[in-house]
Amino acid sequence: MQNIYETFEFNKIKEAILEFNRTELGKVFVEEMVMLPNEKDVRDALLDLDEIMSILTRYGPLPISNSANALKLIDIAKKTALLTPRDLHLIAEDVLTAGRLVTFLNKLDSNYSRSKSYIEKFFDLTSLEKEIHRVITNALTVADNASAKLKEIRSKLKLAERNLEQKVASLAITYGSYLNDDNATIRDGHFVLPVRTVDKSKVSGIVYDVSDSGATTFIEPLEIVNINNEITALKVEENDEVRRILKELTSLCLLQEKEIINNNKIISKFDFLSAKAFYANKINAVTTNIVTEPTLDFYKARHPLIDERKVVSNSYHIDSKKRIIIISGPNAGGKTVSLKTVGLLTLMNQCGLAIPVEKASISFFKNIMIDIGDNQSLSDNLSTFSAHISQIAEITNLVGGKDLVLFDELGTGTDPKEGEGLAISVTKYLESKHCFAMISSHFDALKEYAFISENIDNASMEFDEEHLLPTYHFRQSTPGHSYAMYVAKKYGINKAIIDEAEKYINDKDKEGTGELLETLQKQLDTANKTLDAVNKEKDLIDKKLKKIENDERLLEERKMNLLKDVKDEKAKMIEKAEEEIEYIMQQLNNGNIKLHEVIDLKKKLSDLRETEVTETFDEEIKVGDYVLMPSLNISGKVTRIAGNKVHLNTSDGMSIDVPLNKITKVAEPKSHIKVHKTNYDARIGEGVGLELNIIGLYVDEAMIELQKYIDGCRVRRHKIVRIIHGYGSGALRKAVHNYLDKQKDLTYRLGNASEGASGATVVIFK
Repeated sequence: MQNIYETFEFNKIKEAILEFNRTELGKVFVEEMVMLPNEKDVRDALLDLDEIMSILTRYGPLPISNSANALKLIDIAKKTALLTPRDLHLIAEDVLTAGRLVTFLNKLDSNYSRSKSYIEKFFDLTSLEKEIHRVITNALTVADNASAKLKEIRSKLKLAERNLEQKVASLAITYGSYLNDDNATIRDGHFVLPVRTVDKSKVSGIVYDVSDSGATTFIEPLEIVNINNEITALKVEENDEVRRILKELTSLCLLQEKEIINNNKIISKFDFLSAKAFYANKINAVTTNIVTEPTLDFYKARHPLIDERKVVSNSYHIDSKKRIIIISGPNAGGKTVSLKTVGLLTLMNQCGLAIPVEKASISFFKNIMIDIGDNQSLSDNLSTFSAHISQIAEITNLVGGKDLVLFDELGTGTDPKEGEGLAISVTKYLESKHCFAMISSHFDALKEYAFISENIDNASMEFDEEHLLPTYHFRQSTPGHSYAMYVAKKYGINKAIIDEAEKYINDKDKEGTGELLETLQKQLDTANKTLDAVNKEKDLIDKKLKKIENDERLLEERKMNLLKDVKDEKAKMIEKAEEEIEYIMQQLNNGNIKLHEVIDLKKKLSDLRETEVTETFDEEIKVGDYVLMPSLNISGKVTRIAGNKVHLNTSDGMSIDVPLNKITKVAEPKSHIKVHKTNYDARIGEGVGLELNIIGLYVDEAMIELQKYIDGCRVRRHKIVRIIHGYGSGALRKAVHNYLDKQKDLTYRLGNASEGASGATVVIFK
């Protein structure tokens, strides 16, 4: 049977995913990825992936560092009892990565229960990590303080090396007249002097080398032999102590090997899911809806290996009522691509991957069986037809009700009549097995059989008759022509040959049902065009209704927020006034204030309480009106209106320009009410931090929050802030940049690696 992974080039999908992996074991998970064995496993894999895709969009990448395969490290430790400083460092880094993942995921809301269930399985290996990092330095060496003995050895070694350097420098001066060079050098790990060969008898010591010319002899003076020997001995001691320390650490790791491997697998699982999620974002893919009822429903599916600028999206639907689809149409019109698209997307789904569709529902398939492409086998001495028959035989012997079968040009490669009969009989057999199948064919009899069968549907690949070119659009419930005559004319076949061929075809049509098929196809084409127009109109209406509902919701929220803000401000003013009255009453008791002043202040308090808050969203705002900006809790008098901007003189003496659509008209404050000056900067500062997270909001909602935030930043005089919009489709990022482009008092840039990369925008106020 054909290998589905090779035929669908699944290795290219894996290669694309591997680009996003950060861990060695995560890469192994990708490389070993195959179809999952049952529906539950597929459903669980997609639920896990869906959560990680959501996390990436809303909160950015998971904090996963490069991670080694702990299974290999533990295996090395068991065989050699000695891990290198780098190996131990990687084990410790896994502990830190596990801690970062726990902290990161615990901050998220309860919507991510599956991901949080994985971090609950982490073992706490903090003590192991601390011990490793106490011993192993950032430079991947053993620290001097790893043991008291090592510290003593290295202290002696440093002292000996200093003595050696001083002695060598002294000897270079002493024997300077015999040297070819003022500087000592090293040969075989020993300090030596470059003595002129003619004077070598003048320097007592051990000869280690002679220059190529023979003019220089490298001698270790006797005065430093003992020091060199001491250093050599100390280095042997140092090496022995380092090995002892590393063996102790290795033993400590082996005592906790199960915990280390467990944590490494969980980290790699997150890396595996993260890589799949990044790939899904790259190809604009979604996770499917897994259903129990036999279904294959792909809406606007795209082949992920075809250039996104050239690929044509198509919709495919198979269910228990129409289990088999016969695809007809011109050669090179896209029939094989449709079969491969359905097959590859089904395979990806059952490997737990998101697929490039707008939406999809699909049931679990036990097997995907295919016969696609030229199967001629030279090694087995089989013709193309024989190879096809061999595949068909194997598939029909194994096929069951939960399988998906894909046949390309069923029955071709032999006598047309016999091939047509074979195609019909194979199709009937598949029909009796209740499997799902898609079959490409040019046989009219097979298309006719699809018309009379309740379980089979015709489909076709469109052809532009005017320009004699395929459009690669898939049309379900519509049989297609091969358009051989059209193509023959285009490529210059003699007209006499064309005429004779058409005469033969017409004569054959009179004997059969060719005219009926053509009439039915025209009727179906007309019906499909009408249905397309209706669906487009419906989509447009649905979008408009959704926008209206969203606008109404936002308006209602704005009104409610406004009422709350105004009522809260009024309550604060009343509370302040009551405090003043209390103070005055205390003064009255002391005889420091006149009674009529108290009565006057009580009346003002009563007037304030009786003032009602009214909404006037639809009232026209004019110069001289008093208005309130709820988002910043600023009120004032309109002194100038310029386009969509309004200039206010606020009640505390500030002057500010605000958007016209952000304010509402309010009653003129009574002149006899004392206005208590409020520090608006401090009030606005509440909630106006150095970053704004708008991930997960609709564009309209996000823009309202962004405008409010930028206005608040201006009042607070922030210099640099960050807008977190995530990766996703890029719509939020584009909307944010469009808004910022219109602001004259700021500049912006995408974040760097530590600021959220392209998932965040940094705003700098001038």
